[in-house]
Amino acid sequence: MKTKLILTMACVAVTLFAATLWAADAPANKGKAKGGSLTKIDQSTKLAYEGGTLPLTTTPVVGTPKRKYSSTFKPGAEQLDPDEIRVTILGSGDPFVKAGQASASVMMEVGNEQRDIFFFDLGSGAVANFDGLQLPVTSTTKVFLTHLHSDHMGDLPTFLGSLAKAGRRDPVEVWGPAGETKELGTLAFAQHLEAAMAWDYLSLSGHMGQSGARFTATEVPYDKPATVYERNGVKISSFPVIHIMNGAVGYRLDYKGSSVVFTGDTQPSRTTIEACKGGVDLLIHETFPSASVFAKKAGVPEKQAELVVNYTHTSPAMAGKVFKKAGARMSVMWHLVVDHDIVGPAYQEMRSQYDGPVTIAQDLTVFNITRDSVVVRQATINPVAWPIIGKSNVSGPPMSKPVTPPDWWAGALITD
Repeated sequence: MKTKLILTMACVAVTLFAATLWAADAPANKGKAKGGSLTKIDQSTKLAYEGGTLPLTTTPVVGTPKRKYSSTFKPGAEQLDPDEIRVTILGSGDPFVKAGQASASVMMEVGNEQRDIFFFDLGSGAVANFDGLQLPVTSTTKVFLTHLHSDHMGDLPTFLGSLAKAGRRDPVEVWGPAGETKELGTLAFAQHLEAAMAWDYLSLSGHMGQSGARFTATEVPYDKPATVYERNGVKISSFPVIHIMNGAVGYRLDYKGSSVVFTGDTQPSRTTIEACKGGVDLLIHETFPSASVFAKKAGVPEKQAELVVNYTHTSPAMAGKVFKKAGARMSVMWHLVVDHDIVGPAYQEMRSQYDGPVTIAQDLTVFNITRDSVVVRQATINPVAWPIIGKSNVSGPPMSKPVTPPDWWAGALITD
């Protein structure tokens, strides 16, 4: 009798512990679970831009977290543990940036002493989402570009100029792929961008942030894997991917025994599987709607849609095949239009090939990664937040004196 009572109490304790987190995968016909998780994803699922607070996953917790996480991520409310990686989707969308979905961008934070922050691509709208997370603009110094399509780097001028005005004094480092010719590489891109921003840079004369409006570029190989960054316990490697022409790469970040692989844009590629070897906690893989869905949504012939989806991107079904081969603890469908016409079919098509933990990325989907668990949530942000200033390495007075006002201003200026 005593043994039976102990077993009963143990079962109750386990049940109560599980209820404080979220439900795992459940039959698709059960709808929304009481514990605050989705048990199915279809055309009727409430999305983040509509006010939905649940991540698009039926497995919001993989493993057993050592600490409790709130069901919604609130900026500033959680300190990263020393061995933890936090990944936030700043931009989940495609080239056609919308008010409800920024273009391509992923941010990774690590719990080292420096509290390093890394940006992978910076599509239009990404900086606004970053600002709402209330992280220090002085930490925005490391950017890794997968390729030079505009939807992956469209916010870089804003990142350079506006965040310098907001308080960043340290210059920005940018890594990106080389090209088949010098003109097509990241170094040439950086030189032209800096030249294009000459007026913006000069206008910062006398401003403390002028030094933060400069950047240096480092090219990574487009045709072979390489280690491109090793500092403060963080290792970042690049690997080539298949996307339209040479000059596109993906990245893998390793920290304290945990890892994240981010493909950027790619067709299904063995190089991605190779990058996941040795185990990976989070695989963020680009996914486009299937050709039939894309054709209907975009209003184009299906043959044209097939060229877009199957010869430059990855369909949901093929993403599922990649997920199965890669074996990540959590896989992510990213770069996908998130609306009611797309989400349900994409999820179902992926599920025809893979039954493991998968999330469809929305803007501000957050992943907390440790050796013990992967936890998925949505963040809620202040959409009118002011920038937060942190520590800088650069100190002292401004780099230069303010520019001399033109003579004609004296007569044209209204002073009373």
